[in-house]
This record gives sequence, C-alpha cells and structure tokens, in this order.
Amino acid sequence: MSSIRDQLLKAGLVTEEQVKQSETKPKPSGKKHHKPTNKHNKSKPQTKKPAVPAKKKELSDLELFYKERESTEKAEQAEQDKARKEAARIRKLNRAKIGALIRDNMQNDEAADIRYNFVVGSSVKYLFVTEAQQDLLSAGKLAIAFLGEKRCLISPEVGDQIKAIESSRIVILFEPESE
Repeated sequence: MSSIRDQLLKAGLVTEEQVKQSETKPKPSGKKHHKPTNKHNKSKPQTKKPAVPAKKKELSDLELFYKERESTEKAEQAEQDKARKEAARIRKLNRAKIGALIRDNMQNDEAADIRYNFVVGSSVKYLFVTEAQQDLLSAGKLAIAFLGEKRCLISPEVGDQIKAIESSRIVILFEPESE
C-alpha cells in the first residue's frame, strides 16, 4: 500500500515542492521545552528586560496615495449624495407648488359633455369640455395641464407660471390661427 504522501501526489492535492518542504521541517514533538532554572541563585529574582516600544511603520508613497485617494473618493461620494438629495427635495417642492397651482385654478366642469381631442407627443388625448370652454380653448384663452393622470383646464397665465417653475412640464396652450 502506498503512503499518504503518494496518494496526495496522485490526487493532485499537493506538489512535489510541498512534499519536500514538509519533509525538511522539524516535526513538533508532544513535549514542551522549559527554560532551565538557575538553581544556585534562588534568592535573586530574575529581571525582565523592558519591552521596546514598537516603532510606527512609516507608510510608503503608494500607501499614502491610496489612502488619500480613498478619502477624496469618499468626500466626492458624500458631495454627490448631498447634491442628489437636494435636487430631489427641490423637485418634490416644485411638484407640490405646481399641484397647488393647478388645483387652485382648475376650471373643469363636471357637466361637460363635448369631447375635446388634442395631441401630446405622438398620442391623441381627450378632455370633456363645455361649449364655452371649447371656444375659449380654440381662442387660446384656456390651457390644458396634467395633474397626475387627470387633464385640467387652467388659464394661460397659470400655464406660464407652471412653465416658469418647471420648464419640462407639459402645458398645452392653443394659439389662435391668424388670418
């Protein structure tokens, strides 16, 4: 039967170098080695040498560079997070202002029964209006804004205020055709 060493080599779990290295190392024995005590001078206590304080390891240039880079990256990340949070806070505040403007100036009529079609991007949307509102929309005296999924009739001045707060907000204002 082959030895464990041969079996490990065949299985590929160890290399020849590892086997040679393990053979050259002295194997620890089960006995503990004790320092011999001085039998002649029992009255003299042995004095220990004071421990030498460990010197602080000086960092290499590369280590300093990496530490500095890590701290600047953390600072930049914190700054980006702060800017992102501030932008989100401003968007939320603007959304609230626009929502309040639309709700306070909405001129929708629940009894409206005329379907008014308009185009947003490449899709056709509609809104139910009265005959008077239809005439005002065509004359450019009313505008359409969105409050969530709801389409709301507002005055053109309120539409301009909404555009001033958030220029990307969709406000539909019809210009009367000039003859």
